Amino acid sequence: MFRLSARRAPGCLPARSPANARRPAALIERPLVSATRAAIVTLTGALIATGALTGSARAQAANQAPSASEATHRFDIAAGSLTVALNRVAQTAGVYLSGTGDLTEGKSSTGLHGRYTVSGAFSTLLAGSGLEAVPGPNGQYMLRAAPAGAAADAMLPAIAVRASNGLDATTEGSGSYAAKASTVAGRVAQSIKETPASVSVLTRERMNDQNMTTLQEALRYVTGVESIDYGDGTAYFRARGNQLGVEFDGTPIASGLQYKPQFDLAMYDRVEVLRGPAGVMSGMEQPGGTVNLVRKRPQDQFHVSTETQIGTFGSVRQMVDVTGPLNKEGTVRGRAVIVGGDGLQSVDATRKKEFMAYGALDFDLTPRTTLSLSGTYEVMPLSGVDYGASGVYNSTLTGLVGRVPSSWSQNFTPSWSSAFTSVQEANADLTHRFENGWQSETTLFYRHQLLKSYYAYSGPGALANGYSYFGDQRQRASFDWFGADTHVSGPIQAFGRTHTFTIGANYSLMTDSEYYGYQRVTGPGIGGTWNLFDPNVVPEVPVAYTSGVNDRLEQYGLYAQARIRIADPLTLVLGAREAFLQERTQSLIPTVDDWQTEAQVNHRFLPSAGIVWDIVPSMTAYASYSRFLAAQTQTTYTGSMLPPRSGEQYEVGVKNSFFGDRLSTTVALFRIDDNNRAISDPVHANGYIPGGAARDQGVEFEIAGKPTANWNVYAGYTYLNVRYDDDTANLTDGTDPRHLFKLWTDYKFSQGMLRNVSIGGGMLAQSQITRGVVQGGYAIFNAQVGYRFNKHVEATLQLNNLFNRGYYLRPPGRFYSVMGDRRNAMLTVRSDF
Repeated sequence: MFRLSARRAPGCLPARSPANARRPAALIERPLVSATRAAIVTLTGALIATGALTGSARAQAANQAPSASEATHRFDIAAGSLTVALNRVAQTAGVYLSGTGDLTEGKSSTGLHGRYTVSGAFSTLLAGSGLEAVPGPNGQYMLRAAPAGAAADAMLPAIAVRASNGLDATTEGSGSYAAKASTVAGRVAQSIKETPASVSVLTRERMNDQNMTTLQEALRYVTGVESIDYGDGTAYFRARGNQLGVEFDGTPIASGLQYKPQFDLAMYDRVEVLRGPAGVMSGMEQPGGTVNLVRKRPQDQFHVSTETQIGTFGSVRQMVDVTGPLNKEGTVRGRAVIVGGDGLQSVDATRKKEFMAYGALDFDLTPRTTLSLSGTYEVMPLSGVDYGASGVYNSTLTGLVGRVPSSWSQNFTPSWSSAFTSVQEANADLTHRFENGWQSETTLFYRHQLLKSYYAYSGPGALANGYSYFGDQRQRASFDWFGADTHVSGPIQAFGRTHTFTIGANYSLMTDSEYYGYQRVTGPGIGGTWNLFDPNVVPEVPVAYTSGVNDRLEQYGLYAQARIRIADPLTLVLGAREAFLQERTQSLIPTVDDWQTEAQVNHRFLPSAGIVWDIVPSMTAYASYSRFLAAQTQTTYTGSMLPPRSGEQYEVGVKNSFFGDRLSTTVALFRIDDNNRAISDPVHANGYIPGGAARDQGVEFEIAGKPTANWNVYAGYTYLNVRYDDDTANLTDGTDPRHLFKLWTDYKFSQGMLRNVSIGGGMLAQSQITRGVVQGGYAIFNAQVGYRFNKHVEATLQLNNLFNRGYYLRPPGRFYSVMGDRRNAMLTVRSDF
């Protein structure tokens, strides 16, 4: 008789009986909790119309209240051996499990994360295995083969299991810079170590420690990613020499990231980044990778947190986050996040205001079905919006001489220049967990953005005397996105092993209407130029819209992914997508024209394949291949569409974990072969040509996690070489640094004279880039010190750009430039209750 048993270890208590079980905090009625519940419902109701549904869900929950026959426990068990997983459940719950040794031989588990009863935990782990754990006297369990026709998890009691059947990718509350799982590579949570691709996760802990509030700040400190501000509150992002795409909670949205405003990071649990083609799940995008922004979800315990920030330039920001159950049973949960900010920026006379409200409700419609609804609203007025100065050219504007000699805080736009952004978003997600371990999820997504701006900018080119041409520009753009994704995933037993499959479909539609107007303003200088260093004299003149266009970008596809355990140490990961895309445009000014098709792709097959080798439990090696296809809207000088970009990526890597999976490392080598990449036509100024064959290749290294209980560390290095094999003219823009290094670390003292003190710091270093003017390599250093006053309140003081290094995020060319922030400080006070 082989026993899968858990002898009571130190600190492991037996399962409590209902008589001595501690009353859940969610059931303790207190005035503060009651008031908070009312606040959550009020705010969320203002964002999403859910009043009728709330009453329905509560009534249903009353008829399907969770059983109190067993206590619940929190489990955090990684995928792997079924024997090990069962023993972990028994040990955590303090129960005795026995069975014959051949029952679990060669069988694996997808892991277990979340709160379960003992029998619920066993049932979930055993789903699809043909086994069941039968309760016996004195809290014992017997493992046996399930009777023919019986459901593998028939013993699952009626409690709402809100974690998925596999890993839990949530990072909030982990206290670590390392994430054990992500959803960006396969819709459902997957172990990062078992994913044959380069995945980075920016956890909630690191966002807090580095005081990150914008996506620009966040991605700037992700391995291999370039984050370049555009000057108007938006930015563009690149990795591996290409643009990044975006998903919102796993729903891919076309053209939703580059040059688009994004919400304050206070509403997100984590930012996941997959580097390399993501066509199987996301569709036709550039091969740089995909960013997945994952929202915070309502919690089943009451919690409130605040964050107050005061910056060097007079900026202030306040955040409040409240979450908890909204009924006794905990089957209705809510969350509200409010952010307000105002203050000057690093560039003189630029002022940014911000208000954001996020509300979310989770309803357990049945013990196995959860409906999630959320809504977000944000406005961001920006005054003194500055796109920077162009480079200095010779008198004929034909040769670039250098950069405008100025301080790094110089504003090159008049104070009346302004931009306004408003964003509204709504989400609905329905998840059902089947009795056989499978899970279905359907998500609907809608976002609306309005961008208005009126400003003056210089160019083309600046003269050596510090003068330049100026023009007033007026813009208005209205964007609407709709996205939908539905998929099912779960385990299948075959050939004595457990395999997992995901099958789904998604749809994305973007529509936008954009209007532009430009008016050259004649100045007092030579040729009608103006003094760059006194832009406030540039007048505000009436500007009519001189061009307008409607755009409609539609993309959809069917996808599938299989993780096949071909041997105990080997997993084969196969993926495929059938892809469709269409983009159409319509001219609105000066006349309303017929719709024109700009890009059309039908029935394109996008495959991927990878293999993962578990060398030892703490080390995996992988190799992967993926194809990509990206439609291009650029045209030749004659107006003909360019052919789609196409190519493939090859990647190999090794992933390690140390100190009980608290610290992880990744080393990856990649090569992207790319055909038809659009580049400027060297002969015709207003056209593009296909760039022939290009190759982006390099090496990435990343380390993230918690080597000790008090120390967190993150570091990433990227070497990138971009080469146009068929381009004899060497038409490259040089905007991608060859070397890129990021570091952040934090240590919290727990004893001695420095008890409750924390120290942290980091750096960002990169090699030369060019966009006309050459920006040499540079390094930026940051430092931080903090103090925890008690278990509820802590404060940090952070100094950014410690040595006040001047640098360009976007070097100047004939138009525009963006300078990096000069030295600044930020005081942050956080509270948690």
